[in-house]
Amino acid sequence: MYTGPDRQEMLLAGAKKEKDLLWYTTTIPDQLAEPLAAGFEKKYPFASVEFYRANSTDVASKAMEEYRAGSHDVDVVDGTGTATMLEDAGIIQPFTSPELDAYPAEAKDPDGYWGPQLLYFMAVAYNTDKVDAGEAPRTYEDLLDPRWRGKMSWSTSPTSGGPLFLGNLIEAWGEDRAMPYIDRLAEQKIANVDSSGRSVLDRVVNGQVDLGVQIFNDQVEDAAHDGAPVAWVPLEPVTAQYSRISLLENPPHPHMAMLFLDFMLSKEGQEIIRQGRGIPAHPEVDAVDPKLKPGPGGFEAQFTEPDQVLKQTNEWADLYQEKFM
Repeated sequence: MYTGPDRQEMLLAGAKKEKDLLWYTTTIPDQLAEPLAAGFEKKYPFASVEFYRANSTDVASKAMEEYRAGSHDVDVVDGTGTATMLEDAGIIQPFTSPELDAYPAEAKDPDGYWGPQLLYFMAVAYNTDKVDAGEAPRTYEDLLDPRWRGKMSWSTSPTSGGPLFLGNLIEAWGEDRAMPYIDRLAEQKIANVDSSGRSVLDRVVNGQVDLGVQIFNDQVEDAAHDGAPVAWVPLEPVTAQYSRISLLENPPHPHMAMLFLDFMLSKEGQEIIRQGRGIPAHPEVDAVDPKLKPGPGGFEAQFTEPDQVLKQTNEWADLYQEKFM
């Protein structure tokens, strides 16, 4: 939380002694995690970054299990719901950074437990070899078409997959409208994937299913850029979330961790997210394809508050278990 004029000098002196950093991340390794680590190491040649990658729930679970065992190896963590889970468990601490000044109030935690890393907007991905653009679903009701029965897949992740899909609809429509729809959707036999949304996208790319539901639109765009037969369509209101980055309660490399947080929040770090075709959270760094965001993309988005997601996770996960598992 230190903000004195010698802050950067202190961080550099400490980081040069610490040398290492361990980062638990939800970002795709070749798309974002590896370029971000490389960019940080280029800026600070004395730094060595290691990362472990999983979805938000698994990242949070791993950190909590280690802390319960008395192990304090990880320095920083990120994810959509990770910060809320770890704050509730008491194993992250508030931090500040001069880079946070550039962000609007709604993009950062007033208590300092997380900073905005990047933006996520969820969409339907479809295999362009199997589905024509004009046939792709454009509304939630379109998912009820009999042609999609047994041909869709989604992640079981409570913080980004099927449970959050249900929660987004309940929040947007109210239970009176959402529950009958959910009952009908359950008849479509959506395949559950006990892994990340990226794994679901891979199933779409490989032609195992026609549609992937609740998929990060930037990951679809990145796969399409690399030649994969895949495209995306938004279903309004689109589920929108921040990926949030946090500092552990007992980081073994605190000075290096603070330098890394500064870097991630800076325009320099956010530009690497942009180059990786992610959606930067920084208000002055746009996405490579502006259509990934609501305004230029012409779609309506509904941001889910992390505290609300944590509060409702069990309820939404129970509903998902009852209807779809």
